[in-house]
Amino acid sequence: MAGRTNLTQKYRIGVSRVIGVLAVLLVLFTGHSWTMSVYADLAVDLLTFTLVLAATFGRLWALAYIGGHKSQDLITTGPYSIVRNPLYLFSFIGAMGVAVYTLNILIVALVIAQFGIYYPFVILGEERRLRDVHGSAFEKYLARVPMIIPKFSLYRDDPSYVIDTRLFRRSFFSVVWFPLVYMAVHMIDTLHASGAIPVLFTIP
Repeated sequence: MAGRTNLTQKYRIGVSRVIGVLAVLLVLFTGHSWTMSVYADLAVDLLTFTLVLAATFGRLWALAYIGGHKSQDLITTGPYSIVRNPLYLFSFIGAMGVAVYTLNILIVALVIAQFGIYYPFVILGEERRLRDVHGSAFEKYLARVPMIIPKFSLYRDDPSYVIDTRLFRRSFFSVVWFPLVYMAVHMIDTLHASGAIPVLFTIP
């Protein structure tokens, strides 16, 4: 198990990039897997845009707490008081928002597979490292706070919190990808409708 989690951590970025390239190709050259009424389409647009916004601001919230502290401190307040992995949680929310917006069943399946099968091993590897660094303090945190499903009744925060402003500014670049990808999917949809980009096949 340890070897498997080490491998997943090592290749996490590479795997994400491969899945991203596959998703881009699918969006560019495949059509929608299902059709909907105008009102259903508007409802999906509203839902997915809300998910993307939640992911963007949620990741920024989590990064504000962890920036400059990740290597040496155990963060247990703010978003980390209700869930151990808020960054992965918000990333999943944003990825699902974009995936559902594509109306492509294979892209939705890719996102679910990535976060449901691959990322648990990544999380286990990271938690093993945190256990080695923080010992019993992390064990207590592990027993109290859920891995990925938030428990809002646990929420606690400090009256003030020191933020590394330099790292926080960098965080903006890491959270804008979800709205940018969402906009790109919308543009590709428009180009499909105009015939500028051909739809080669549709995945039912």
